[in-house]
Amino acid sequence: MANKKKFKSTRIGWDETFMNMATLLTRRVSCIVVKTAAVYVDANHRVVSLGYNGPVKGGYNCDEVGCAKIDGNPKTGKLERCRGAHAEINGIINAINPRTLEGATLYTVKYPCFDCMKALANAGIKEIVYYEKYLRTQTGGEKFEEETESEDLAKMKKIKVRKFKGEVLCLPAESFDSKENKKREKACC
Repeated sequence: MANKKKFKSTRIGWDETFMNMATLLTRRVSCIVVKTAAVYVDANHRVVSLGYNGPVKGGYNCDEVGCAKIDGNPKTGKLERCRGAHAEINGIINAINPRTLEGATLYTVKYPCFDCMKALANAGIKEIVYYEKYLRTQTGGEKFEEETESEDLAKMKKIKVRKFKGEVLCLPAESFDSKENKKREKACC
């Protein structure tokens, strides 16, 4: 009869695996304000798609020219709307086939905004695991506000939402609205 030793597993769980992937992806974000990323996973724990905040193809990278809502347009100086696409939307776009997102779980560094929640509901996301709350910042960066509409929509569409409780080995890149980064006074997106 074989020796039946009990070994303690040192492997991290699925939640930790995918949230750590999302936090690592924040290192690719060119937005200087909100550092977030999204990892979409199917029921078999396979990554279906990835996304992170960034400008449209060929657009200005905020880390090169400044934030449109805080620093303005690099040519005119006029304050404008955020030029970036959110991580969740980029993840939907990056999916080889958006139908593969039906029933998927989203691991995201920031809780989705209302616009992203609408897209997630339409894509058929069944669960969202988030690291921290998202605060929408008004133009100029003077005010922050929490969006409750996205939570209401998730409840209405019966999307399970839970705050990540596991261990993060790679902390997200700093963002203006991050609780860990209280040194910065202004934010956008």
